[in-house]
Amino acid sequence: LKKDISAKPTFLDKMQGLYDRTFEITFKKPKLSVLFGILSIIAGVLIISAIPQELFPKVERNQFAVEIYLPTGTSLDVTEGVVKKVEEILKNDKRVITIASFVGTSSPRFHTTYAPNMPAKNYAQLIVITKSNKATEEILDEYEPKYRDYFPEAYIRWKQLVLIPYSCPIEVRISCSDMNKLKKTALTVTGIMKNTKNIAWIRNDYEESIQFDPSAQEIFVDVNKDEANRLGLTKTVLAYSLAVGSKGLPLSTVWEEDYPVNVVLYVDKNKKSTYNEILNQYITSPLGLSNVQLRQIADLKPEWSSRQIVRRNGVRTITVRADPARGTLASDIFKIIKPQIDRIELPEDVKIEYGGEYEGQIEDFIPMTYALIVGVILIFFILLFQFKKIKTSLLIMSTMLLSIFGAALGLFIMRFPFGFTSFIGIMGLSGLVVRNGIILLDYAEKVRIDSNLSVKEAAIAAGKRRMRPIFLTSAAAAVGVIPMILSRSPLWGPLAATICFGLLFAMIFTLYIVPVLYMYVNRSETE
Repeated sequence: LKKDISAKPTFLDKMQGLYDRTFEITFKKPKLSVLFGILSIIAGVLIISAIPQELFPKVERNQFAVEIYLPTGTSLDVTEGVVKKVEEILKNDKRVITIASFVGTSSPRFHTTYAPNMPAKNYAQLIVITKSNKATEEILDEYEPKYRDYFPEAYIRWKQLVLIPYSCPIEVRISCSDMNKLKKTALTVTGIMKNTKNIAWIRNDYEESIQFDPSAQEIFVDVNKDEANRLGLTKTVLAYSLAVGSKGLPLSTVWEEDYPVNVVLYVDKNKKSTYNEILNQYITSPLGLSNVQLRQIADLKPEWSSRQIVRRNGVRTITVRADPARGTLASDIFKIIKPQIDRIELPEDVKIEYGGEYEGQIEDFIPMTYALIVGVILIFFILLFQFKKIKTSLLIMSTMLLSIFGAALGLFIMRFPFGFTSFIGIMGLSGLVVRNGIILLDYAEKVRIDSNLSVKEAAIAAGKRRMRPIFLTSAAAAVGVIPMILSRSPLWGPLAATICFGLLFAMIFTLYIVPVLYMYVNRSETE
């Protein structure tokens, strides 16, 4: 069959004609073409630096949690009362299907990165099931600003499930052995956060001192060491004796089916209600087997202390945590508060570190960067083995840099933040775009040797000849990820946008700029 010469040109024919007409223009002004490629790389880096960063997105799930925090010392009945009010609000919403409440404790682990909270009388948790993922987003967007401070005695934290293994996306850790310095610095950090917009929740793990808890009083037992030593009374003996008279001494645990019941020995609390009655408590000496009253060897002094003392790596540490408001990224807020916190004049021995997403980015991106570097090195040696020339191998690998602008522009246009999956997309993109350079320069090298063409002629011939296979392979791969972009998936959307736009722009730069670079790199060789 003969080819019908009167047939209309196809789309690829039109693309080829357009490319042939514009391609040789780059060789008329080669320096400008190379400069354009360099500027595209710089622009890509600047766009990525300006894009909001989010290590991991929110979980797409028809489920969310409600955490209720009341002041330290609040009774379980008061906490339960707040829970019932929140339940009534949610039950009146037709988008809510099921509510599970946990008063004084938290739910078992039902999501990989959502760890249960420690039991406390002033804490409660609700797990809410909605009709759809969209309903979850709508409820949180509506309820979070409305009911966050709805109850004067409680703070309601509306928490959407996330993929980060941290309790909060913003964490500031203050470490020191001196409690006074710790609390003073923590108050300064908290003040900075309170004066920052779009922060919905601020809390630290030391909570409140016991002086604000009317149900809890503490006393300091000032022991006369000389008198105690003379009677053979050690700190351990005193601690056990006082425990029996106050908190009780744990003896054993009895199991009723799956529930443990602690067996504790203690003196009737009604008989130990005043300081004098505590001072009159008898302490038995293990040496002389004689009983002495506590007042003979110690004095009692009132004292206020922290509700809990948290240590990190053996050092006392206060962690100030914050949640961004709905629709706000933690990275944007962190960029505002970090310079202010860094300017704080820290007392001696006080150290500040950052956790949350900031720490996660360091822990995740640095190993991935090393992996990317190793991959680039392996690609270089594979190319060197094939082409036997360092400059040709480096020239092919320049296509990786030329893909940065497209990847950054894709994230910017599609309004995706730069995160973990975006970085994976860049890693995958690096291997994909190298293929275009191989297709182009392999043919250029072959035609230059076999047909005895000059470097410029070989570059032009390679561009025109290899436009179609480069276009087809790049376009096919780019179109393949478009459904992921259109789905607006917060997890896979950034990866797809990076690959799609990165491939398309890398294809254009490869076809127009790499042949010019090939001419420059090989201009010293005999033509």
